[in-house]
Amino acid sequence: MALLQHEIINNNIPTYAPLFSYKTPSGWEPLTKMLFISHCNDIWVHNGFPSMPGHAFHIRGTTELLLQGVNPDIITVQGRWSSWAFLDYWRQVESILPLFISSSININCLQNIDASMTAFIHHHSVPQT
Repeated sequence: MALLQHEIINNNIPTYAPLFSYKTPSGWEPLTKMLFISHCNDIWVHNGFPSMPGHAFHIRGTTELLLQGVNPDIITVQGRWSSWAFLDYWRQVESILPLFISSSININCLQNIDASMTAFIHHHSVPQT
């Protein structure tokens, strides 16, 4: 839906411009990560939500994969995690799950996620904090 809206608003983007470009008085400019996050935060704060750092999108993506049952080893490679920092978020999965899923999730799914995370931590000898 967002891509369609972008194409409608910016229906005359030239072929040489990046896909996520927007018109300025000086020509077409690419939408940078910093500008995108800034616009998102403006909207969220205006509507009473807290601002979010850019890495929240990355964390949300890995959380979604985890919730779909993807092996944590695959997620770390896919997400290009270079440290164990993501485990600080995954260890708090009980507090972030309500933000991302409905109450309709199967308890067995949650138990499988917990078992998968525990196995990952043991397999890689991740220090407990």
